[in-house]
Amino acid sequence: MSKYSYDARAYDDRYRRVYDAGAEFWEKPVPTEALVKSLLEAKPRKGSSAIEFGCGEGRDSVLLARSGFRVVSIDTSRSGLTRARRWSKKEKVDLDLLLGDVVNLPLRDETFEFGVSVGCLNLMTVQDARDRHLHESFRVLKKGCTYFSCNSVVDRSMSVEEFYKNLGKQPGTLTTRKVVVRGKKQKILLPIIAAWPKTKEEYSEEFEKAGFKIVEVNTVDAKPNGESCVLVTRRAEQS
Repeated sequence: MSKYSYDARAYDDRYRRVYDAGAEFWEKPVPTEALVKSLLEAKPRKGSSAIEFGCGEGRDSVLLARSGFRVVSIDTSRSGLTRARRWSKKEKVDLDLLLGDVVNLPLRDETFEFGVSVGCLNLMTVQDARDRHLHESFRVLKKGCTYFSCNSVVDRSMSVEEFYKNLGKQPGTLTTRKVVVRGKKQKILLPIIAAWPKTKEEYSEEFEKAGFKIVEVNTVDAKPNGESCVLVTRRAEQS
């Protein structure tokens, strides 16, 4: 396996390291600001179906459920999904949690009215996998429905190899991260996992190639995700 390949075990290991340190969650239990804004503008119909691709601990899935959606949340990390289950119970909302791969969704065609990806697409380091994920997303969304994407962004096009050369660190390198343990911030070491952030133009091209229509695209500080490309797209009426 290439050091730039996506490794589900490495991804899950980072969650486990955080929990083993005594932290309840990887991040603060607050939703992505850009998604909050998008939902306020969209005013979704209560009872609509939504899916979050790569839900992690479920912070945005909980937001979707609190906004009135029936939510399916899928991720490759058992540890993350365990926390998502705990989080949803604490917030008294229902999530249908699935352990699975967003590149090969075990779901029927045209099932959902809203799709969400926050920090998921940028973890895919092979173009074929990215294309297949977006094709699958297109397949499971109903015609005319919305896909909200918020993923790390760069200001110029570059390969995965060039991205890490510029970063000065490689996947697997240990880096310091602050987590909250019993109300206090604590530093722990976590390995970097491979990612491939793109420019907003490249993200737009990927979605258009899959059949989505771009409604809105911006580069914003999408707390807590950081500098990101936010895309609001719609699944074309015709397949």
